[in-house]
Amino acid sequence: MPTPRLTFAIAVSGLLLAAAPAAMARQLSDNWPVLASDRDGSCRLSITGNGRIMQLRAVGLVPGERARFALTNAAMKPIDWTVRAGPSGEWSQVYIPFLWGNGDGSTRTANSGGTVSVNLSAARCSLGASADWRREIRVIP
Repeated sequence: MPTPRLTFAIAVSGLLLAAAPAAMARQLSDNWPVLASDRDGSCRLSITGNGRIMQLRAVGLVPGERARFALTNAAMKPIDWTVRAGPSGEWSQVYIPFLWGNGDGSTRTANSGGTVSVNLSAARCSLGASADWRREIRVIP
């Protein structure tokens, strides 16, 4: 026969496991301010940020469909990828917009700001948004 302490531990573990999927669905970036967004029909693209990191997020895509993702940012080589929507028609990518100086991993003589431009083209929508960034620490209340 389980002890009261063991019974309590099992009950708490069960509650934590039941709450885990709901907790995992939320992300830290959910509370970041929206820097830019676009909408085309039922599709939405948003760029959120915390001052150092950007979260690129699209919803309303056809579940599992392939989409064309393009990103440009100042002097960097542009990104041109094929990406796939998730089972609920969502897609996301974390992006750090800082540019490295001299290729040695340092930030000496690196750009201190610029504009990130994102385009996402899918079967039923074409989305585009741009957001400025600066090398600084931003505090979000």
